[in-house]
Amino acid sequence: MSRSALLSCVAILVVGCGGRVVPLPHAIPAKAQLDLSALSHVWVAGFVTSGGRQIDLNAETVRLIRRDLRVWSPARVVDAEPLFLSDEERLHDVPYWRRLGEEHGSPLIVTGTVKLLLAPPAVVQRGRRTLVLPTGRVLDATVVLIDGETGEVRSACKLRGRMRYAEGMVSSDTALFFQLMDEAKGDWLGAIGAC
Repeated sequence: MSRSALLSCVAILVVGCGGRVVPLPHAIPAKAQLDLSALSHVWVAGFVTSGGRQIDLNAETVRLIRRDLRVWSPARVVDAEPLFLSDEERLHDVPYWRRLGEEHGSPLIVTGTVKLLLAPPAVVQRGRRTLVLPTGRVLDATVVLIDGETGEVRSACKLRGRMRYAEGMVSSDTALFFQLMDEAKGDWLGAIGAC
C-alpha cells in the first residue's frame, strides 16, 4: 500500500471516529463559563418576587441558581435559608447587606427581582386551523450583585424577558416557570459571572 493511500485511510478513520460537537439546548456560553471560573464564594440570598401563585418563586429561584452555580463554577456556594425580601428598596440597603455579608463570610451576594407575569394570548396558525393559546407566562428578572464586605451594589443586570405558553388549555405556573428558568440559565450565570 502506498504512503498516500495509507494516510488517506488514517485520515478517514480519524474524521469518522473523532469526537462530534453536539449543541446542547440552553447551554452556557463559553464567556460565562470563563467568568464563573473566577468566583470563589457566592451566596444566592433571595429575591423580591411577584406572580406565580402556585409556586414559591423566591425559594425555587434560589434553589435553581445555587444548583447551577455548583455545576458550572468552582465557587463555594453558601447554603442558607432564602431571605424574604419585601420590596426593591431592600436591595440598596447597604448596612443590611454589610451585616449579612459579614455573617456569611463576605461572599458575592446574588439577589434581585423575579416576576412571573401573565402573557397575552397568542394566535398560532397550524395548517388550516387557527388556535388561540390563552395561557402563558413571562419571566421578568433582574440580577443584583452585592459586595459582601461593603454591602454596596456591584452591578444590576436586567435579564432578557422570556415568554412561554402552555401546550394544553390549562397552564401550570410551576411547569412554565421551570421551563423558563431552564431557557434563561445562561443569562443568569452570565450576569453573575460578569461581576
